[in-house]
Amino acid sequence: MTTDHSPGVAALPRITRHRGLAPLFVLALALLTLVAAITPAAAARRAGGVLGVNLVNSSDRDLTFANLQVTNGCAYTNPPARLAALGGTGQFNVGVCEGSNGASGTVSYQVSGESQGTVITLGWNVPAPLDEPNTFTETAPMGYVASHTGGTDSFTPVVFTVDCNSTTCDGIPDDWKRNGVTIKPSDGSPDQFIDLKAMGADVNKPDIFVQVDWMADDTHNHALTNDAIRKVVDAFKNSPFNRHSPTTGINLHVDAGPDSILDYTKNTTWGTLSKAKKQTEVANLGTVDSNGRYLWDEFTKIKTATGGFISTGRSSIFHYAIAAHNLQPGVTYSGVAAGVPGSDFIVSLGSFDNRVGSTNQQAGTLMHELGHDLGLKHAGNADTPNHQPQYFSVMNYSYQMGGLSIGTTTGVMDYSRAVGSLNEPTLNERQFPASTAGYDVTHWCPNTKQGSRFVTVQASAAQVDWNCDGMINQNTVAFDTNNDGFQTALNGHDDWGSIQLRGGSIAHSGATGVPAPTEENEVDLEEAAMELPLDTQPPVTTARTHPQPDRHGVYHSDVQVTLDATDDISGVAMTDYRVDGGEWTRYTGPFTVSGDGRHEVEYRSDDHAQNVEEVHCLEIRIDCDPRGPEPWDASDASQEG
Repeated sequence: MTTDHSPGVAALPRITRHRGLAPLFVLALALLTLVAAITPAAAARRAGGVLGVNLVNSSDRDLTFANLQVTNGCAYTNPPARLAALGGTGQFNVGVCEGSNGASGTVSYQVSGESQGTVITLGWNVPAPLDEPNTFTETAPMGYVASHTGGTDSFTPVVFTVDCNSTTCDGIPDDWKRNGVTIKPSDGSPDQFIDLKAMGADVNKPDIFVQVDWMADDTHNHALTNDAIRKVVDAFKNSPFNRHSPTTGINLHVDAGPDSILDYTKNTTWGTLSKAKKQTEVANLGTVDSNGRYLWDEFTKIKTATGGFISTGRSSIFHYAIAAHNLQPGVTYSGVAAGVPGSDFIVSLGSFDNRVGSTNQQAGTLMHELGHDLGLKHAGNADTPNHQPQYFSVMNYSYQMGGLSIGTTTGVMDYSRAVGSLNEPTLNERQFPASTAGYDVTHWCPNTKQGSRFVTVQASAAQVDWNCDGMINQNTVAFDTNNDGFQTALNGHDDWGSIQLRGGSIAHSGATGVPAPTEENEVDLEEAAMELPLDTQPPVTTARTHPQPDRHGVYHSDVQVTLDATDDISGVAMTDYRVDGGEWTRYTGPFTVSGDGRHEVEYRSDDHAQNVEEVHCLEIRIDCDPRGPEPWDASDASQEG
């Protein structure tokens, strides 16, 4: 028997005619062998088959279509325009088209929140030769990974999956957290081993690291106190954040020097793990450009100095901050951040309490400026409108310098936990803005004791006198609650649900240089003075009468009553009174009580913080005819004022 070895054809036995049905059987067997040799993928390619491309975005950032490049073959359908974070999916089809030699190409997606050009690129190659497999490629920037499954034949779509490079999407690879990492600093300094495990990093919980250098001289020290840092650490620990994380909350690690606290549960310090250091005190850390924007040159000189922050190798893991005196001459801003999101910021409280700021001022400003690094603005996702009463966040000027309050508990640090709205044209004064923690609310009041100020109303009041007229109106009122000059719908923001753990140099290698000039738009002394301290004490009201009663406490004519009310902080909002159990009347000036007999005058006041005074009672006995019988038993005559 001889065989035919023609190219591209399976070997077939020579047909022998005189063997009856046997040759037909052999021929059929050969044809089956030939068909079996052509795989489904090869058959599909020969016939112009289609490959399904499925996309899954498991990362914590949205992906937006950037580019489709088809170098061979056809794209039969368009790639999806957007892949939502945390599970967004999409699909499109590619394949061999008439006249093409296989199918190949790439699709790219821009990562939301990253600089322009930060893309995930996914590629495919469906070769024309029948005996070659499909191949696929993935490229991802630092902080992300891409992979694929399937695609082995035209009946099995390829599935590309994009995800973060760590369990919690915090930009710190899991292996670094478990074993530490050796990094070569970008300034050429010797390699640095960063022992993240010893610093408390946790694979199953997001970690944020911050190094805070501080300025000091012989008279004062800008180092942040452990008590201030603890407030912020606790805020992150107790946060509801659980995006792309098997647990709830965030581990915040603040290296503010060897004596600062590393683990607040054990009260252990950073010790030799610390790289934070004291910097030479200067009155002003920098200058501004011709447009009044802060220039980061002096900050960057300290950051990049030999042996400084860059030399530690921490720049892709740690945010960097300096606790300084002031930013530049003539201003008293509490701080500034280099980007939103970003990784550099300044706390500058030299003009505040004791030239270093109180515990709450330090804590609020640290969390506020770090919030900018995490992508937050003064209204959450925008800088305006600021001072929204229902936006319970230290990003809000109203809640930065003193923190939030719950009753008599003050100095609570938090970002907002939900979107709360407030419609200024139709305010319901009988309804208190809701928050999961039950926070008190701060709003604009044009007529406090100190003039126009922001005043805080405790949640226990269960209602808000938005227009500060001293009454809770039964109908809706229109009022500018945040003093921005408008009466609009205030929409609030969910901060914890939208913070970005990777920004600036965090999870981005080689992010160096001087930050761009930054508009200074932060709390200063004047702004801080507009916030009244929490007022928990009601007004004090006293009553005076004219004329004076006789020695028995009896009046022999009509009696004029004058009410005097005082309040130390927010000021008296309203005084009201009633006579002999009648209707309560708003006090506007002296009033007269007349008629023989015993009369009872009740009175009270409330302040703009809606603290309500207990009711006082003044008893007045009038006998206009002293020659006649007394209308009561004079022995029990008394007066209460």
